[in-house]
Amino acid sequence: MAYRPSPLQRIRGILRNDPTLAVALPEAERMRELNRRFAGVVPPAVARACRVVAIQGETALLYCANGAAASRVRSQATGVAGVLARPEAPVLAVKVKVRADWTLPEKREKAGMGAAALNAFRDLDGTLPEGDLKTAVDALLARRRG
Repeated sequence: MAYRPSPLQRIRGILRNDPTLAVALPEAERMRELNRRFAGVVPPAVARACRVVAIQGETALLYCANGAAASRVRSQATGVAGVLARPEAPVLAVKVKVRADWTLPEKREKAGMGAAALNAFRDLDGTLPEGDLKTAVDALLARRRG
């Protein structure tokens, strides 16, 4: 199988190779880390609906896709500011803006497995000798039953 870099690796490579864009890489990595820390202190639905977009002075600027998420962030502003602060860059305030035009795409639901496919896996399971493949097919069927 050929090695295929992830989208983030490809972007990182492009940024490193272009001197005019290379200055953006450290900032992008810093914002990714801030958003990771932010996601650690708010509920998952709020983390999906909001993003830290900038640290301006001692204020963190967050965009939220809806008012409910923005309200939750405002109610947790002290904790959010605390987790975003660093010794060299304190964050004392959180500014939240509702941006209805901004949101992460919703995760698509996985399509269920049809009855014919399940029957084929059951038939396969009956013919397999004990081993890793049989264990994997058993696990797949167990997940589909539950």
